[in-house]
Amino acid sequence: SSHVTEELLERDPRNRLLARQTRMRMEAEVVRDASLMASGLLSKKMHGPGVHPPQPEGIYVLTQQKKPWPVEKGLDRFRRALYTHFWRSSPYPMLVTFDASDANTACTRRPRSNTPLQALTLANDAAFVEMAEGLALRVLEEAPIYPEGRLREAYHLAFSRDPSQAELDVMLPFIEQQQSQFQSDPKAAATAAPDDCPKDVSPIEAATWVAVARVLLNLDEFITRE
Repeated sequence: SSHVTEELLERDPRNRLLARQTRMRMEAEVVRDASLMASGLLSKKMHGPGVHPPQPEGIYVLTQQKKPWPVEKGLDRFRRALYTHFWRSSPYPMLVTFDASDANTACTRRPRSNTPLQALTLANDAAFVEMAEGLALRVLEEAPIYPEGRLREAYHLAFSRDPSQAELDVMLPFIEQQQSQFQSDPKAAATAAPDDCPKDVSPIEAATWVAVARVLLNLDEFITRE
């Protein structure tokens, strides 16, 4: 069972008796797909050639031969990670960061690492920033207009649950802090807000909820199978 009681944790803290399912980080492809799903951007298109989602610049600078990477437009930009084009000599960096196999040798078992670079990728990679913008827009369009209602909707989309009181106590002040910061720096708000922000939503409001979405998509719970 994935349900853990205090008694089980006390009696078997290392899970040697297999009283519960072991928590594990999702595979690289699933991390990307889960973010796309939460953001509402995931394309359900199946089959066809590999696609080229956004990736950091300069990936091929040190490779023997420069390779083309025409970043997709439209729905192909948001295909499942399964369809990402894979150069064996320089594979898609996000997948490698999350321990995808390198395709040079047969892989019977993937390692599961936990590194600072993974958190930095979720926070700053252009593809994940775009997904955070998508999640923020969903919240702004679908949720009640008051902060707690929007925050609850964001938790439902990301984690399929309500936020705890402790989480509300942390996140609601964070929302106020972000709003205050962007109000004092409108240029930063305009930069952080999505380009396709609805006309009835101010850049300050949009940028605030992008910041919230980036936090949620970077939480351990989001990339971990309980």
